[in-house]
Amino acid sequence: MMISNSYLLIFAVAFMGCVLATPIVTRIAIWAGAIDRPDQFRRIHKGATPRLGGLGLAFGIGVAVLLVGVGGYLNDWDAASRQEWWNTQRYVLVASLIVLMVGFVDDTRAMGPRMKLLGQACAVLFLFFGGIRIQRFDTLGLSIDLGGPVLDLSVGQFGLQIPLASLLVTMFWFLACMNIWNLIDGMDGLASGVGLLVSGTLTLVAIHVDNVGVAILAAALAGSLAGFLLYNWHPACIFLGDSGSLLIGLLIGIIGVQGSLKGPSTISILFPILAMGLPISDTAMAIFRRWVRNLPLSAADRRHVHHLLIGLGLNPRQAVLLLYCFAGFLCGAVLLGVSLRNEMLALVLGLSGCLAFLIILTSRMDEFKNLQGDFKARIVRGRQERAAAKLTWEAIQRIELTEDLFAIRKLLQETAQELGCSLERISCTRDGSEVFNDIEPYQGGIPSPTSAAAVAGPSAVFRLSSGTDLLLTVALHQDSDSATAADIAFRFLQRLSLATAERIERLLIAREETSQDRGDEPSELSEQPSSDSFSSGTRQSSQVTPVLSIAPSPSLTRLSLGWLRMTLGWSERSVVRHPTLGDK
Repeated sequence: MMISNSYLLIFAVAFMGCVLATPIVTRIAIWAGAIDRPDQFRRIHKGATPRLGGLGLAFGIGVAVLLVGVGGYLNDWDAASRQEWWNTQRYVLVASLIVLMVGFVDDTRAMGPRMKLLGQACAVLFLFFGGIRIQRFDTLGLSIDLGGPVLDLSVGQFGLQIPLASLLVTMFWFLACMNIWNLIDGMDGLASGVGLLVSGTLTLVAIHVDNVGVAILAAALAGSLAGFLLYNWHPACIFLGDSGSLLIGLLIGIIGVQGSLKGPSTISILFPILAMGLPISDTAMAIFRRWVRNLPLSAADRRHVHHLLIGLGLNPRQAVLLLYCFAGFLCGAVLLGVSLRNEMLALVLGLSGCLAFLIILTSRMDEFKNLQGDFKARIVRGRQERAAAKLTWEAIQRIELTEDLFAIRKLLQETAQELGCSLERISCTRDGSEVFNDIEPYQGGIPSPTSAAAVAGPSAVFRLSSGTDLLLTVALHQDSDSATAADIAFRFLQRLSLATAERIERLLIAREETSQDRGDEPSELSEQPSSDSFSSGTRQSSQVTPVLSIAPSPSLTRLSLGWLRMTLGWSERSVVRHPTLGDK
């Protein structure tokens, strides 16, 4: 069995390899255009800084692992275990190269989130089929087998059986590891220093349980990160970039899967999770924050943990050192749990430390209070969304069963009132002819932005075209004291207006077909008594041309005529005069 001096040698070789390779990588980054420039928002460094630090990191790790293979340091290891470890390293090498390639492209030319996630998934698949997978959980007295169900992809003599549960959990684990390290890499020395603490802790855990293969990889990663930290400490000469942060996440994920107390085939994932408590907590807070504020998960913000510390008045070095202390506390809890073989103790210490740190930090910056308010607002909006969806769906069903245009208009008006809006105007033209034109209560048409009604609340105008010969115009106004948010009410009333336009067109087509079968002249569906709201307009023979300078959409379900216009502070959109619209 290898002695501790061998692990120290691996650490030293990885350290020197990264120290010597990083200046060369810096020149490569400048040549390739992988430069990170400050934007006065999230990037808080002072000047343009090269990235692609992952290449130097990978060089140090590769040199250290190669030294183990050719230096005879594995001779005391039994042949079967040594051969198995070398076989898995081939898949680790391929996965690392894929991740480095994805990071290199993103650092130099930028890559979309989906393409980046696809590249990461390809790397995980190589690991999975190479035998580096999560087969079952065995922690806190619980044992969960992930061996089934099995997907059989046997073709002829070649058989491939994939345990779906194991594949999904393994994919989630590695993708989560890579992306949480990518998210925390937002300050000089933060990701590299925390990664050094985590990988060093996992090295000690692997040595404690005599897991030689994991200890070799963890020691090499720790040494390379220590060498890179010399260049990445504030003010940084080079950044990790996506190539470095993704590589750290991938290798720590591999170490976590293989570094179990029970052996490589049975994983106790609790200790690697606790060791990564800082990046996991920051990522969880970011996901929750963007969810309650209805933002995309990929949206960038300046509310990460290190940004909050900067907001408290700390400089970058002080903020990073404080986060090192927090990460060191979590790593100490892991070492204590391993030495005492008490997972519950480590879990209690880690969770209590994370909660205390986050609550204190967010309370000092009023972030906790803001999140509470945003969460309550999210719940209220969810209730409004569900209520508006129910009203809209019921109204659509009733409109589909209605044969009379006046009844359709009445249903639309009642639904608008229930959503806190008033129907100011509804008009329809078809094939150059006015089907109906109803304006109330504003005799001048849609209220202008300078009128008292428009100032008191938001307004919206929907102009829906079938793409052929139907144009439906609906004008709405919402009072300022309405209980439903304006965007929610207008969005669902737009959907209802789409269904109304489709129903009107079907009714007109059906009436024309019935009239042709009888040999009569087609009658107007809009004919109502004089007391009704609809008034029959004069039929015109002019050919329909694009209205409002906007081309009609190919279908009613795809709206391209600018369906929403809020008049609070906005100028009214100019309208192209057209004979089918009339003077109003």
